[in-house]
This record gives sequence, C-alpha cells and structure tokens, in this order.
Amino acid sequence: MTNPIKLADFPLLLQQIYNPPRQLYFRGNPNILKKTLIAIVGTRKFSDYGKHITKQIILDLSILDVAIVSGLAKGIDTIAHREAINNSLPTIAILGNGIDEIYPRQNEALAQEIIKQGGLILSEHGPKTPPRAFHFPLRNRIISGLSIATLVIECPIKSGALITAKYALEQGREIFTVPGDIDLPNSQGPITLLQNGAAYPVRNGREIIEIIQKQPHLFESFQKTNNPLDHLRLSLGEKILLSQLSPTRPRSLELLQKKTDLKAQEFLEALSLLEIQNLVTMRDKKYLRNI
Repeated sequence: MTNPIKLADFPLLLQQIYNPPRQLYFRGNPNILKKTLIAIVGTRKFSDYGKHITKQIILDLSILDVAIVSGLAKGIDTIAHREAINNSLPTIAILGNGIDEIYPRQNEALAQEIIKQGGLILSEHGPKTPPRAFHFPLRNRIISGLSIATLVIECPIKSGALITAKYALEQGREIFTVPGDIDLPNSQGPITLLQNGAAYPVRNGREIIEIIQKQPHLFESFQKTNNPLDHLRLSLGEKILLSQLSPTRPRSLELLQKKTDLKAQEFLEALSLLEIQNLVTMRDKKYLRNI
C-alpha cells in the first residue's frame, strides 16, 4: 500500500475547502490530480435518457485535456467512469470506505480498469475501513472539492448528487445540470437547482465548454496561457486551422487554406475532423468556429 497523500500535497482547490481530508490514500496514478478535473454525478436509478446524455456530454468533453471525477457508485457514476475510459479520458473514483476494497463489489473490475488506464482511486479512509452510511455524504465534499465544476445528470430531491451539488455551491464552484421531464422524480433535483439559480442548464458538453471558456479563472492554467485552444486535445493541424476561425466572422475555404499554410490533404483532414467534433460550422459556404 502506497503512503497516503498529505494535505500539503493536495491540489490547491481541495486544500481550500472547508474541512478538507487530512490525507488521501490512493491506488493508481496521483499525477492525474494535476489535471483540470470535472465532476459528474447522478442517480443510481438512471433512465435511458440519463445514460445517453452522460455518454454524449463526456464525448463532447473529450476534446479537452481534463479528467472526470465521480464516486464509483451504481448508476450515473459508473457510466461516467466507463465513458471516460471509452473516450481516453483519465478518471478519478472517490470511495466512501477503505482504499483496499471496492464498494459496490460489482465495480471491482471497473476500478481495476480505471487504474490500468492511468486513472486513480482515492479515499480518505485507511485500509480495512468498512463502508458506512455517513461516509458517503462526506465523500461527496471531496468529489466537488477536487473539481472546478460539477455536472448533475439525474437525481431525486433526496440524493447524494444533490449533496455533492450543495458542497460545490458552498465551495464556490460552478454547477451544471441537464433539464429533464418535469413529471419524473429524477428531474426534481435538477429542477430545484435551476429554480434556486444554483446551476447552469446545459444540453450538451459543448455548452459546458463555452461557459467555462467565458470564465478563464475556472482553468488555473488559463491564467498562464489565456488560450483556450491549449486545452483542446487536437492535432497541430486542427489547432492551426481552429486558430484562424472566429465565432462571428465567417471565412471561405480558399482564405482559410491560405491563412493556415497547410498542405491540401492535411488541411482537408483537419477541417473534416473539426466538423465531426462540431467545433466548426459551415454557413453560406463559409466557416465559423463554434467555441
């Protein structure tokens, strides 16, 4: 068992929260904690819609150099970790019990895959600590505390996801949520967040990216570079092309190719990939950047 991470070595965001953990036991790659972290939480009893939107949002976020944080619980947490892995994003699972055992046991294989794919398992509890009911609400303060923002997918009024959102609010972090059918119990948590003005309503991951990029303080490294393109996981050709586009001033294909000075095949491949990722839109035979 590896020595635990001490408070002084925590990411700054986690050091700043009220009642931070004294230490964090870990399995996996602790260097993931240096990345920009986004939490995704939701109900255990998810719908097909909840599963679909979680998958879609993580796919959208996969263009960013971020890691996904969640609680390894059944339901939306499990989907979030799984989809992060599927999209080559590192993911961090926060436990409510000792670091030496996985709870729920059905996620043991997933936990091993998280570690294998370069992710991280964290717990403030030492080995042999059993899962206890009061551990899990406290665990949620770490999920939100590590993250620049928390996304709530589906949850009823009384849920761990809303507890995580409450911590995020107290910690001064941004909250996003996905609206759902107003008649369903799993929509009541998001509706409450929206009614209280506590969360941004979003329909996809691109809207999360847009909101984050309008508030550069959300990314610590933005303060150093001031360039949101640095956080996109794109090829050099894609970055060059994207840097020549504007959200408001459309440019023709011919002008773009001249400005980028890319070879024809590299230029067309980069443009196609940007269109597939919905980062670029063609309007009246000219191109605009979506971010």
